[in-house]
Amino acid sequence: MRFGIRELIFLLLLLAMPVASCFFVFQPRTRQMHEAQDEMVKKRLKLRELRAATRRFEDLGVQIEKLTAAIEMFEQKLPARREEQVVLQQVWELAARNDLVPQSIRPGKPVPSAHYAELPISLAIKGNFDGFYRFMLDLEKLSRITRMPRLEFVQLPQTQGDVAVLMTLSVFFEAQGDDGRGGPSQRSRL
Repeated sequence: MRFGIRELIFLLLLLAMPVASCFFVFQPRTRQMHEAQDEMVKKRLKLRELRAATRRFEDLGVQIEKLTAAIEMFEQKLPARREEQVVLQQVWELAARNDLVPQSIRPGKPVPSAHYAELPISLAIKGNFDGFYRFMLDLEKLSRITRMPRLEFVQLPQTQGDVAVLMTLSVFFEAQGDDGRGGPSQRSRL
């Protein structure tokens, strides 16, 4: 067999074929495989994060239910606007039950807010300090949401343990309904 230029070119082409396939086929494919593996790792991490988030969402559902129940409980403690006289009567009876003499109970102008309103009640009470203390404990046990922004004590002259108390008691109630008649709103559960 004769070995000439034609055979040499054929041999070079034969040897160049695997080298060219290495550069043009195998290396790009290897690079694509590594990129695919990296992407799979990223997707697995993302999937783990999504599973953790899903667990949190399940927990959020339970938390939302608990918070909804708490909101309903607080709404039940908000009397309707028409029950203002009932609250005033309860405060008057608590004072009398604790041997206090209510001098005056005057409801103020309601202060509106988003879903509730606050009714300030000015009280002037006289009596024994121990009775006043029991009165405060009984106020705390009322089923209504209340706060006391002002409290002033004046010791009565020539008496032992008797005080005059000036206080403001704020009672929260449901805001006026959309119907404009002062009735409870649609959210009322009373």
